[in-house]
Amino acid sequence: MPRQPPPGFRQPVTVVPPPRLPAVPVPRSGRRSRTSRFPAGIALILCSTLLAGCGALRSYRAEMDETLNRAGAGDVAGAIKVIERNNKGDKKDLLYFLELGELERLDNDFKDSFAAYAGADAVVQAWENAARLDPAKAAGQAASYVINDRVRPYEGHDYEKVMLTTRMAMDHLAMGDWDDARVDIKRTHEREAVIAEVRSAEYVRIEEEAKSRGVDPSFKEISGYPVETLETPESLALRNGYQNALSHYLAGFIYESLGEESLAAPGYRNAIELRPDQPVLEQALAALDTHLAAPDDTQCDLLLLIETGTIPGRVSQSFNLPVPIVSYGAIINIPVSFPVLPPDPVGYQPPDVQVDRNTTLPTAHILDLDAMARRALHDEMPAIMLRAFIRSSTKAVAQYEMQKNIAKRQRNREDSVGAVLALFALQVGGIVIEQADERGWRTLPSHVSLARVRLPRGRHTVDVRTTSGTATFDVTLSSRYAIVDVRLLRGQHFVTPVGAPQHDSAASGTLAPLRSAATEPLYARVRTIDLPAPPPPSRRTQK
Repeated sequence: MPRQPPPGFRQPVTVVPPPRLPAVPVPRSGRRSRTSRFPAGIALILCSTLLAGCGALRSYRAEMDETLNRAGAGDVAGAIKVIERNNKGDKKDLLYFLELGELERLDNDFKDSFAAYAGADAVVQAWENAARLDPAKAAGQAASYVINDRVRPYEGHDYEKVMLTTRMAMDHLAMGDWDDARVDIKRTHEREAVIAEVRSAEYVRIEEEAKSRGVDPSFKEISGYPVETLETPESLALRNGYQNALSHYLAGFIYESLGEESLAAPGYRNAIELRPDQPVLEQALAALDTHLAAPDDTQCDLLLLIETGTIPGRVSQSFNLPVPIVSYGAIINIPVSFPVLPPDPVGYQPPDVQVDRNTTLPTAHILDLDAMARRALHDEMPAIMLRAFIRSSTKAVAQYEMQKNIAKRQRNREDSVGAVLALFALQVGGIVIEQADERGWRTLPSHVSLARVRLPRGRHTVDVRTTSGTATFDVTLSSRYAIVDVRLLRGQHFVTPVGAPQHDSAASGTLAPLRSAATEPLYARVRTIDLPAPPPPSRRTQK
C-alpha cells in the first residue's frame, strides 16, 4: 500500500513480536520501580474502545442471516420480530427502517412498509442536506479513524438510496396511488444528481489527502485481497454504483400510464442506456406514441416484475497492512480488516413467464443489484483504505514505542512486566476491535427481470417457473395499465398486487377518472400454488 520511502529513509527493520514475560529481579528497596508510561496513542485507542461499546463488535451479518432464514422459510412475522429484537433502543438507524420496510412489503402490509421507508428517507434526506453543504461529511466519523468503520453512522450505500425512493414509489403503486408514485420516482432522479455531485467532490478530497500522506489508496495493494470479486465483468460494465435501469423504466411506465409522453420517453431512453441490448426495453420506447394515441380497446398493458434472491452480505476479513514509521526507520505489519464480498452464487432468473398457459413471454434482466453492490464496494475502497491507513499508523507508532521501551527497560534490568502486558493488550485488543463494516440492505433482491404484455381485461393466470416448481397466481385486470411484482426468495413466492391507476389515457388523449383504486384493488385475491418440480429428463432425451 505505501509508496516508496523518501530519500534519507533508513533501511526498514523487521519488528519482532513482543518478548515473553521476563524474570523480573526483586527491587532492593521497598519502593516499586517505575513502570513504563502509556503512550498517548494507546490511551486514546483503549478509551475509545470502551466508549464504542457493543457498536464496534456487533455482527450485522449474523443478525441478518437469521432474519433472512426466517423470511426464506415463510415466517415473515418471525423475521420482523428478529429485526425488532436486535434494535431495542429508542433511536433507530437507517438499516432498521430499510429492512423493516422490505419485510412489511413481503407481508403485503404496504401502509406500514411505506411508513418504515419514510423513516429511512428522513435519514437519507438529512445526509443529502449535509452533503450539499460539505461533501466531506466529516462530522460524526472521527471514531472510525481510531476504532473501526462499524462505529460510523450508517449513511447507506448509493444504490440503496436510489432503491429507497423506487421502493416508496412501488408501495404507492400497491396502494393504487399512482400520482404519489410519480412524485417518488421523480425524487429518484434528483437523488442521483446529488449522489453524483457528492462522490465527485469526495474522490478529489481522498486523492489529495492520500497524496499528502504518501499512500496509495488502491485496494489492489492489499496482499491477498480477492480483487476478482469486485472487478467482475458485470460490475465493471456499470456506468456507476447507483443508477439502475429498473428505476428509470418504472418511471417511464408510470409517466406513460398518466399520459405524460414527454417524461415517459426519457425514462425509457435512460433504461436502455443503462441496460442495452434488451428488446423488451426498446419496444416500450418504440410503441410509446402508439399506446398513448390508441383508443380504449379494452386491453390492459401488464408489467410483470420478477425479483429473485438477496444481496450477499459483506464479510470482514483480516489482512496484514505494512505501515512505515518514517521517524524510526521501520515498517510494522498491522492486521487490518477490510470488507469482502463473497463470489456470487449464480442466482436463478426465470427466462420467461406464461400467461393463461398458452402465451410465453420472454423476460429481460433489467437490474443486477449484486453487481451494483460490488461496484459500490469497489468505489468505496479508496476511502476505506485511507481511514485504515490513518488508524493503523497510530497503532504502529504506539506499538513501536512500547517495544522500544520494553527493550530499554530490559537492558537496564528494570521492571517491564507492566509494559509487556500493555503491549499484549494493545495487540490483542487491536485484533478484536479491528473489524470491517459488514452493514448493508440485505433484504433487497439480487436480480430483477421484467416482462410486458397487452391482455384483454379480465381474469388471467400467470405461471412463473422457480427452482422448486412453478408459482401460479391469478390476476384480474380492470384498467389500461397494471403492475404485478413477484418475489422469489429461498423457495418462497411472494406476490405483490398493484392497484391500477386512478386515471387512464382516454382516446382523446385527456385524463379522465375511472374509479377509486383504494376501494377496488387490481385483483381481490392472490392464489399461489407450489407445483412439484418437473422430473429429470431420461438418458435417451439427454442424448
